[in-house]
Amino acid sequence: MAVARIKKLNIIAHNSIRESLLEGLQDLGVVHISGIKKAADEEFKTEDKKREELSIRISQIDEFIKFLSSIEDNKASFLKGKIFLKLEEFKSIYEEFDYKEAYEKFCALKAESKELNSKKEKLLEIKRKLLPWESLDIKPADLKDTKYTSLILGFIQHKDFSNLTDQLNKEKPAYNFEIINSDKNFEYLVFICLEKEKAVVEEILKRCNFNRVQLELSTLSAREELKSIDRDYSLLGEKEYAINDKLRGLLRYKPKLMRLYDYCFNIRKKSEAEKDFLNTKEAFMIEGWIREHDLKPLKRMMDKNFSHFELEVREPSHSDIVPVELKNRAVFMPFEFITKIYGLPSYGELDPTPFLAPFFFIFFGFCLTDAGYGVIVALLSLWAILKLKPGRYWKTFFWLLFLGGVSTVLLGAVTGGWFGDIIDILNTRFPKIFSFLAVLKNRLILLDPNKEPVKLLGIALGIGVVQIFTGNLIALYDNIRKKHILDGILDQVSVLVFLTGFTGLVLIILEVLNKSYGTLFGRMAQIGGLVIILTAGRANPGIGAKLFNGVFAFYNVAAGYISDALSYSRLWALGLVTGVMAMTCNLIAFMIGDMIPFVGFLVTILILFVGHVFTIAINVLGGLIHSGRLQFVEFLPKFFKGGGRVFSPLRLENKYTVIEKT
Repeated sequence: MAVARIKKLNIIAHNSIRESLLEGLQDLGVVHISGIKKAADEEFKTEDKKREELSIRISQIDEFIKFLSSIEDNKASFLKGKIFLKLEEFKSIYEEFDYKEAYEKFCALKAESKELNSKKEKLLEIKRKLLPWESLDIKPADLKDTKYTSLILGFIQHKDFSNLTDQLNKEKPAYNFEIINSDKNFEYLVFICLEKEKAVVEEILKRCNFNRVQLELSTLSAREELKSIDRDYSLLGEKEYAINDKLRGLLRYKPKLMRLYDYCFNIRKKSEAEKDFLNTKEAFMIEGWIREHDLKPLKRMMDKNFSHFELEVREPSHSDIVPVELKNRAVFMPFEFITKIYGLPSYGELDPTPFLAPFFFIFFGFCLTDAGYGVIVALLSLWAILKLKPGRYWKTFFWLLFLGGVSTVLLGAVTGGWFGDIIDILNTRFPKIFSFLAVLKNRLILLDPNKEPVKLLGIALGIGVVQIFTGNLIALYDNIRKKHILDGILDQVSVLVFLTGFTGLVLIILEVLNKSYGTLFGRMAQIGGLVIILTAGRANPGIGAKLFNGVFAFYNVAAGYISDALSYSRLWALGLVTGVMAMTCNLIAFMIGDMIPFVGFLVTILILFVGHVFTIAINVLGGLIHSGRLQFVEFLPKFFKGGGRVFSPLRLENKYTVIEKT
């Protein structure tokens, strides 16, 4: 329920065990290696050539895998998932499989395929240009000017064609033309005119937006040329199919490529870690960080495998920037996803995860308030965790969604939401079958949002007030923990006293509390407000500045409290919207289904499925966003500063493979 305790360590070892020690540290995965600021001599710096070669290799393997994934059957690929291996099997791939031969074959086939595609595109372009002239009997090679006549080919838009004929008839040059083809946009024409009047005809054509065409010279007619193009295109298609068949044959390499990618990626990580070593001719030093509970496994591993080393462990100093890892009980761990979006605490600061977890849990369920939707969200999240085998990041997210689904089931049950009002509709239509469900649903209802929306709003605002008070109490505890007792009294106790008095007065005005408490709450608000005004600006020089900042701080506390509390009304609004959307979906589905004979039942089921899937998706998204926003804006700023650096130990990080523990 806090930030994990971190120790600083130095490892000094002989160069003879450099590679094996790094490999051991990576396999164990508990040491965060940090850079040593003292620069080493140039001659002892790790060469970059090895890392560059690894980067090229990784890039090539990644390109190969992505291509194979693109031609692989998606369903088959989805079901296969990751490859599970023993550590020894994972490391043996480098000796077992030389990818270069397969990669060269892949590159050659890909280049050949690219060349074929280029030829096909060229043929299609020629065909596109030639197709309008298919009816032209004259061979393109014969379309030549003679001593006395000139031929002009081209096309013109329909709207300009009548203008062209009008102008030709007006100026009366010696000409003739034939319409070869016509489509929805253009007329395709062959013009013949006297050579001496060619300039006049061309000027008229230009004015009328006539587009000249120059066909490639050929001894075949346009129709024969098109048939030849179709034959060539078909042959290219056969060659392309053969190449694609060979490329599909490379799919047999994909499992090995996936193993090799992860292996090379981790080799590069290990090599990059070496850049942070301090080196001499005979030895090297590693500076880093380790969680306190990982010290024993590290010492066991090093004592078992190495002899020429020195391990020094000490507490971090005040000047050290200590990396941070959150350490929470299993029930709170999914909520670390929310904390990390906002930022990690600095080392020594409180971890907000266990404090925000119960509120986020309730808020998410409040936003959906539909038990049926909660069941779907929980089951889908559990399925994703068990079947997709996601990495740490997405596994945490799916567990968060699972808990959100559980919360939605609980709050949905007590507010009567089960896919909207689907149970009531089914009970009305089929009472003999669904009456027991309606009875069970009604017994679980503690509050009906549709009948008592104001009460639901009051509950939402009440939960918000509790969270606001909790944030101030945590800030007070943090000051006491750091032995800043006076700051805690002046900054948090004064605010808590004022907020208690102010809240009590509001409840009296709303006739929730008896008026007899008015004097008590009024005095509390006055005392708390006065302390804030007199002490909030104590850090400023001069009485005027102190007083001004105190008044400003009081305004921020009062206005901020009202604003923050009202922000929680979004929980009420989202909860009502979910119910209304679900009921609207049911209404539309059954209304349309009743209007359609014979297959109306199937139409109803289809509309219900599509409608509720959409409603679940949009409201789950809204639940995540707004529940998170209430933590980020109304809760965490009251006590949480953040700015922590992630604890990132050197370890195996695999994209395609999972190393099974023995």
